Amino acid sequence: MLKIFSTQLNGVFQKVVKQEEVFEDASRFLAQAVIGEGNVYVHGTKEFYGIVSEVTDGAEQNEAFKPLFENGEIQSLTPVDRVLLFTRKTDDQEAILLANKLAESNIGLVIVSTSINGEDHLSELADVFINYELTRKLVPTDEGDRICFPTLLTGLFIYHCLLLTISEILEDY
Repeated sequence: MLKIFSTQLNGVFQKVVKQEEVFEDASRFLAQAVIGEGNVYVHGTKEFYGIVSEVTDGAEQNEAFKPLFENGEIQSLTPVDRVLLFTRKTDDQEAILLANKLAESNIGLVIVSTSINGEDHLSELADVFINYELTRKLVPTDEGDRICFPTLLTGLFIYHCLLLTISEILEDY
């Protein structure tokens, strides 16, 4: 099962990195905040809150990246700031409410999610939308079911891909 999981997960990662243009757009958009002396505020709904932990406690921290919420309160944002929002699916009501609030305040927004059933209202609210396309569990079982739905792992991969691309952009700047 581990070999199957590894192969399937590699396939997910390969799908993600094929979206080079989207990563370039998202990274340039987020780098604008860093260059403009703003911040990139990161938030993840449900399991994606683990990405916020990576931002605050990870081995490689970037001073321009901060959690969107502190002590349960949303940070005070300026027009130069950007928000990087992770959610499992585009029908996540918590993410939709937050994205609407940010859009009303003219805060730049990169959303990472999976579009489902043509429901893409959330992607319409994003300045840049990254579809990680993880729609089903990866590993088939002997009983015909499937297990292993590595959303957080995929989100962390995307987060690090963005950091690498932003780093390249900032080096050129």
